[in-house]
Amino acid sequence: MYPNASAPDRRWLTLLCLAVALPAGALEADRQQPMQINSDRFESGMDTNTTVLTGNVRITQGSLVVNAARADVTQDKGEVARALLTGKPATLKQAMDGGGELNAQAATIDYKLTEETVELSGDVVLERPQGTLRSQRVVYSVKTGRLAAGEGVTGGVQLVIPPKAPKPVEVPKEAPKSSALAPSDAARLIGP
Repeated sequence: MYPNASAPDRRWLTLLCLAVALPAGALEADRQQPMQINSDRFESGMDTNTTVLTGNVRITQGSLVVNAARADVTQDKGEVARALLTGKPATLKQAMDGGGELNAQAATIDYKLTEETVELSGDVVLERPQGTLRSQRVVYSVKTGRLAAGEGVTGGVQLVIPPKAPKPVEVPKEAPKSSALAPSDAARLIGP
């Protein structure tokens, strides 16, 4: 174990940020930014395929901010195969290309690279400018962009879609007032 590890070996964690490959539209420029990973502890060994980060796990890359109590990153044949984030809850925040922000939280965020899926489970809340989705389970396909919620769990799905912002009321413009006097007004002022 390495206390206060702030930069674990990137080859194990480079794809961890893809755990946030949730709904398309995440800020494209974020992928070009350096990734910073902080945790209280880091553990990995030559005889294991799993790297474990525990305690105050925080991953940042551009506008992306991920917080979790624990991150388990599993490799298969030298490639990252799975990143499992857990917390009470694990959270994710990221600016979106079209404006606004994506906020997600769940007890677990499980990114399976080989299946190209991200599964959020346990009191899932996804908030975007288009609305809020709540369920016990949400699965996002990185490959197809398909988002499915509520499959195989009790409690169903709750969607909250905000109303459209009212269009601004146009106030008719008044004709500009002239400071010049009309001839009839001038005659009254001058007198007979």
